[in-house]
Order: sequence, then structure tokens, then C-alpha cells
Amino acid sequence: MRGRSIFLALLGIFAVVALVIVWRRSVGIAESRKLQQLDRKRADLEGQRARLETDIIDLSSRQHLAPIVEQRLGMHVPTDRQVVILARKHDTP
Repeated sequence: MRGRSIFLALLGIFAVVALVIVWRRSVGIAESRKLQQLDRKRADLEGQRARLETDIIDLSSRQHLAPIVEQRLGMHVPTDRQVVILARKHDTP
């Protein structure tokens, strides 16, 4: 009877350890999948950020803004006759 009890106890311990190992691996695999999804999302967001930065640079260029400013605000690049250079006052005590 004593040998059977020890054998059953060892078998029970082995079963519990095996279940814990399987559970731990399952959790690890699930977390790995989540990390892969997050990595893909991060890469997509970095690509989108790069595209948006390019769009900002393109849309804030003079070529793009000049027609809009001329239309909406009636502004234009001044001719040489319209440029006035003001003398700077020197602060002397």
C-alpha cells in the first residue's frame, strides 16, 4: 500500500507539473501572437506617419501655398517696385 501511494503521489505531481507547463506554453504562444500583431500595427503606424510627414512637407511648400494665398487672400509676390527697404534706427545713448 505504501508503494502505491508514493507512485500515485508522484504520478499526480507529474500530471500537475505537465499541466502547468502546457498552460505556460499556451500563454506564451498567445502573448507572442499579441506581440506580432502589435509589431505589425506599429510598422503600419510608422509608415502612415512617414506618409503624413511627406504630405505636410508637400502641402506647406511654396508651390502649393502660392495659388491658395493668391486666391483666398489676394496676396502676390511683390515686384521690384513694390519692395520698400526701411532704414534701421540705431539706438545710441
